[in-house]
Amino acid sequence: MGGNQNEIIQNYFKTLQLELMVASYCERVTQNWRRPLRTDGFNRFYLILGGEGWLQVKRQEFYPIAGQLYFLPSDTPLAYSIISANTFHKYWCHFSANVGSFHLSHLIDFPYCIEVDDMPYMRHLFEKLTKANQKSGDLASPLKANAILYEIVTYYMDRLSPQSIRLSSSPAISRSNQILQYIEEHLAEPLTPKALAEAFHYSPNYFCRYFKNLFHVTPIEYINKVRIERAKWLLTHSNQSIEKIASQIGLERFYFSNLFKRSTTLSPSEYRQAVRSAPDREAELEEG
Repeated sequence: MGGNQNEIIQNYFKTLQLELMVASYCERVTQNWRRPLRTDGFNRFYLILGGEGWLQVKRQEFYPIAGQLYFLPSDTPLAYSIISANTFHKYWCHFSANVGSFHLSHLIDFPYCIEVDDMPYMRHLFEKLTKANQKSGDLASPLKANAILYEIVTYYMDRLSPQSIRLSSSPAISRSNQILQYIEEHLAEPLTPKALAEAFHYSPNYFCRYFKNLFHVTPIEYINKVRIERAKWLLTHSNQSIEKIASQIGLERFYFSNLFKRSTTLSPSEYRQAVRSAPDREAELEEG
């Protein structure tokens, strides 16, 4: 997958909003645990602890085993059934995962399963998630539950190869991905809402409303955010001058410094010094 697509996916993750709906532990699923292929408006995690069963996601069939974690995305055809009296022993949860107005599953295609390399840790997370979900009288329980959910999602994503995560090829989503990819590829240019609107054959006013509806930020807010993130990476991983970095993200030095400080409370030079003094900083830098 190309670098620009990686950056688009990273930007999706930065604005990802998760919300737990329900979480539970199941000693054994019942003999009635079955359903035909259909979709739901929420995501699922299944942590398989033992037993047997069958899943179908779109056209893929699975026979899960202990030690596997399944991510079953929303709006994706799912069927399941028992296959013996030795039914599944599992943790499970339902949750929403949205980026702006989109379900995450509309934007990115993920593998449906990973092998868990630390089952005690993952069982502990799901146990905490289930307990947080049950504490309805605890005012902070939704915050605790969602924090644990982010940790589980992060664990899952960390164990996927970059090549296995792809931008959705759905026609309904392709235009939004094209817009974000265009921004990534033209970051060094004087990007404006008018220029973006012209590139995609929209009127400027319509484009701004369309963009805000999709991503819940204005085009300028999004462009500036991407520019600052690109600048942070260059300041951390290269020896390029501040002037050159400003040029690479399409800004004049003075405006870049002001924008960077408003976003981070540090000037670009202060930020570079701070990250370079960190103990875990990479030993070598790429020459600009």
